[in-house]
Amino acid sequence: MKIREQAGVVAGMIGVLAGVAPLRAAQSDFETCLKTALAEKPGKVREMEIEREEQGGKIYKFEIKDRGGKEWKVLVNVRTGRLVETEEEVGRGNPAFENGAKFSSEEARRIALEKVPGRVKEVERKLAGEGTPVYEVEIVPRGGGGEREVDIDALSGKVREIREELYEIGEQEED
Repeated sequence: MKIREQAGVVAGMIGVLAGVAPLRAAQSDFETCLKTALAEKPGKVREMEIEREEQGGKIYKFEIKDRGGKEWKVLVNVRTGRLVETEEEVGRGNPAFENGAKFSSEEARRIALEKVPGRVKEVERKLAGEGTPVYEVEIVPRGGGGEREVDIDALSGKVREIREELYEIGEQEED
């Protein structure tokens, strides 16, 4: 399926799910953001999420597998269509991550749960755009609401950001 057709299908689904105003505006905004993400990391979009940042802004998070097989998270501002951040997903044992991390995944879990009490669904390792090792701790909050993603800097142990997942479309993995 061509990118424009994929964008139309996904934007239509978003419009239905979110109850957004005119579908044409939603498609145009989505298409702009999709083009931004694919210009940054060409490849196959495997998943897309809409997330709300702590400050209230919304982002599209595209999970893209590039032509070389690397997996990326490309975050794009919904309102402006501009790139927010690019993160490389890395696995356990990745030298760039492991040599830089000063905190363990267990410590990251503990720090994240102090901010968002609930059940940890998953802990992912990623390298932020500047190469900083980061744990992304996905939490199902005790108080309800959408899943939260708490990013913990693996060098300092500080919370980089907390985002609430509003919608997720694509190849989600089973728990």
